[in-house]
Amino acid sequence: MEQNMQTKLSAASTSFAKTKIPSLLSGHESTVQEIVERLRRSERVLIAAHEHPDGDAIGSSLALLHALSMQGKQVTTYIPDAAPEYLQFLPGFDRLTTTKPNVADYDLVVVLDCTKLFRAHLEAEVRAHPNTIVIDHHHDNDEGGTVNLVLTRAAAVAQILTEMFRMTEVDINHDMATCLLTGIFTDTGSFMHDSTTPEILELASELMGKGARLSHIAHETYQKKELPSLRIWGEVLSRVMVNEDTGAAVSLITHQDLAQHGATLEDLAGVVNLLNTLPKTNFALLLTEYEPGKIKGSLRSEPHKGVDVSKIAKRLGGGGHKLASGFEVDGRIIHADGQWRVLPQEQELA
Repeated sequence: MEQNMQTKLSAASTSFAKTKIPSLLSGHESTVQEIVERLRRSERVLIAAHEHPDGDAIGSSLALLHALSMQGKQVTTYIPDAAPEYLQFLPGFDRLTTTKPNVADYDLVVVLDCTKLFRAHLEAEVRAHPNTIVIDHHHDNDEGGTVNLVLTRAAAVAQILTEMFRMTEVDINHDMATCLLTGIFTDTGSFMHDSTTPEILELASELMGKGARLSHIAHETYQKKELPSLRIWGEVLSRVMVNEDTGAAVSLITHQDLAQHGATLEDLAGVVNLLNTLPKTNFALLLTEYEPGKIKGSLRSEPHKGVDVSKIAKRLGGGGHKLASGFEVDGRIIHADGQWRVLPQEQELA
């Protein structure tokens, strides 16, 4: 199997003329060929994803890990923060590491699903490395790699990788299919976001044909809720405020709330999408003080509402997509005099 995979990767760069180019990759053939060549020539590969990794970051990273490992390469998959527990079902989950690597030890660095290199906590190291690849689908990516494949039409990085594997005739096995379908499924909001196209559903069908179980992925990522998750969702829903001027549906969670219910940041996954379903609202915002003095903001909207939430996120130092974005700020969420407020970290309560 290993020799077969290595032979296919070696031959991929000469088979482009014979291979039908998926529409997503049309016009990017030379970039894909360059990526394939760099992967082929590298023996020690570092894969890195963004802080607070989601299903697409983890699924894509593990899919590439499996593909390269089958070629006999030494691969490290680094994430700055621990992966959500609900993704433990993914093959290779135990090979993820939060131990910061020595980037100079690797022949090649591949950064996935990361708009800005600082979100991988490796910005200086990656910029100093002579051989780096960035693969992403966010429109505000800073393209800080030696080679950059940033496709904003893609619903997920997992979609880009799936198309690349198809294009270069790399076998997608059961483990890879499970990881890739998880990335696509979670980043399309369980196929409910506007990014769910006929091409996405075709890819999902193909991955299911290779052994990925959609019902199992859906159960593990969306349907299975532990008691702490249900309780923290209750707190979110009980605090929803709607601003009639902006049409914003807003809710907040404090660090104390998380501690009280034994919940984590990952237990809140998906709840902002529920806020976004409120009628007569333009967008939803969930503010979470996930640790003292650190606030994560999650923004969602829908096509017919006409709000580009990435512009809001960008003003606050974040980014993302027009309909799904995020940011982080320093500060505290407090409730005083019957009102919720966000205070800058340095500001003291009177």
